[in-house]
Amino acid sequence: LSRCYSGSGNRLGCEGSVTLVRDVDIQLVRTADERRRWDALAARHHYLPFNGLFGKALRHVAVHDGTWLALVGWQAGAFKVGVRDAWIGWSRTQQFSRLHLIAHNARYVLLQEERPANLASRVLALSLRRLSGDMRAAHGFPVYLAESFVDPSRFRGTCYRASNWQSLGFTRGFAREPGGAARWRHHGLPKEVFVHPLTDDARAALCAAEVPASGRPDSPDALPGADAFRSLHEFLRDMEDFRKPRGQRYSLAFYFTVMIAARLCGYRGVAAFGQFARLLDQDRLEAAGAFWSPSRRCYTAPGPSTFHYILSSMPPDVLDDTLGAWTRARSAGTSAVALDGKDVRGASRQLDGERRIMVAAVEHGHGLVLGQTQVPDKTNEIPAVRRLVSGLDLSGRPVTVDAIHVQQETARCILACGADYVMTAVKDNQPTLHEDLRAIDWSEARHVGGTLEKAHGRLEKRDCDLLDISGAAWDDTCVLHGRRQAFRITRYRENIKSGEKSVDTALGLTSLAAGKAGPGDIAEMVRNHWHIENRLHYPRDFTYDEDRCRARVRHLPRNLAALSNVAISLVRLDGRFQHLPEAHRHFAARSHEAFDAVLN
Repeated sequence: LSRCYSGSGNRLGCEGSVTLVRDVDIQLVRTADERRRWDALAARHHYLPFNGLFGKALRHVAVHDGTWLALVGWQAGAFKVGVRDAWIGWSRTQQFSRLHLIAHNARYVLLQEERPANLASRVLALSLRRLSGDMRAAHGFPVYLAESFVDPSRFRGTCYRASNWQSLGFTRGFAREPGGAARWRHHGLPKEVFVHPLTDDARAALCAAEVPASGRPDSPDALPGADAFRSLHEFLRDMEDFRKPRGQRYSLAFYFTVMIAARLCGYRGVAAFGQFARLLDQDRLEAAGAFWSPSRRCYTAPGPSTFHYILSSMPPDVLDDTLGAWTRARSAGTSAVALDGKDVRGASRQLDGERRIMVAAVEHGHGLVLGQTQVPDKTNEIPAVRRLVSGLDLSGRPVTVDAIHVQQETARCILACGADYVMTAVKDNQPTLHEDLRAIDWSEARHVGGTLEKAHGRLEKRDCDLLDISGAAWDDTCVLHGRRQAFRITRYRENIKSGEKSVDTALGLTSLAAGKAGPGDIAEMVRNHWHIENRLHYPRDFTYDEDRCRARVRHLPRNLAALSNVAISLVRLDGRFQHLPEAHRHFAARSHEAFDAVLN
């Protein structure tokens, strides 16, 4: 073939079909943006409607030179398949307890309009090769058997047969009716059942008296801890109360439960929190732990002045630590973390000679806020980032920072915590490093080309070159503690309306070894570093109007920022909403759901 076409309509030049098939690579979809793109392409190019994958799922994508060629989706095994269950020979009890050891090929989509021979079987074989390892890494257990259904009225299952799958026969042609009760209807379209054992003893392991040790979930240390099952309200109840015991009617947990629920409903400011509390019915007040008034014989709500006192006097480190602990308990603990600071301009303008700058740690992808600290007076973000890193458990995670943090002590601090750094940009604030990176000969570097993307009125393409500089020959070049690889990211942009073109180059260093991160991984982490701007700073500025908020008294600005952080994390964890304003409108009409998010 002289030309191959991607599913988005962009042409991909190929030097012959044999080279394309040999060099195709399978990658696991990890980020939320990639997952949305995968789902949209699956819905567009597959003949069946797509409502997501079910159970413990994986999304694979076949890539060649940065372009997506095919999608392979895996989900939990089918509940009952007569010919499969008879072929395995397991009992009903074994079947129900070991279905997680079977992966169902729910979607297989080739995105090219024209494709070379053997591409389909090659992609399927590569996906099978890493299926069990990816499932263990993502969900804690391997896969012994892969299965798929083929509609004989549309397809012959050629790629499955070419990949050494085994046909077991046909289903009976029933489909489950939607709804809670298990009802089945006969549609008269039986499917051919294909299976592929991923181990030599797959059938024996699935019907053995005991599940082999390799098929059991990982050790309890890898499973969620008890904190993952505690509600946010329970974390709030553990906060140390700074107030004197005498005269207390409402607990700190009550105040912050109400304020976080109000934040979810779109309320901003202390006066708004007081109004939200007054509008609550008796059920909501009781659930949050309000004061029961014997004289009024009802639950009562505090006034706005009390909320102002709590927020301005509450020690911010205590609140940030509590909210951060709850967020970290719900984090997968594997994604990269971005660190950056934000000036609370509304508060800074009210204070002569003082700025309120908050440094936050945000997880790539979801945008969960893992921690926050304030930059002390008469200093900058650099020591604040080191203090924040030292207080978080980031062991095994990559940490991305921008140009201001390309510092020897910052690199030492990150590595001392068991994490790895990715310095996303080296600029003239480090002239020697910058000059060394510019002088590198990148011809021997590993290269990955990005896809052409259209967004914000421009076409954009990103290429990444990654060079291993851990050898002794590089000892006097790019001297930064622990650095192992240097990278160069080149961005090509074209304005759609004006046709103006530009090329931008970013240079950086990372402590990740060559075996841990390739050019595609580095390019993804550098791009996702800006999730801290898109998923935290921008929503706080425009959704919560932080830069126009005039609150400045004592700890009030920082504690309000902490409430915004946890509200953003709650919406991200919910997963139903693409944008925060949409979530706030939903919760404003259903305040009980906002309380459920905090209490349950």
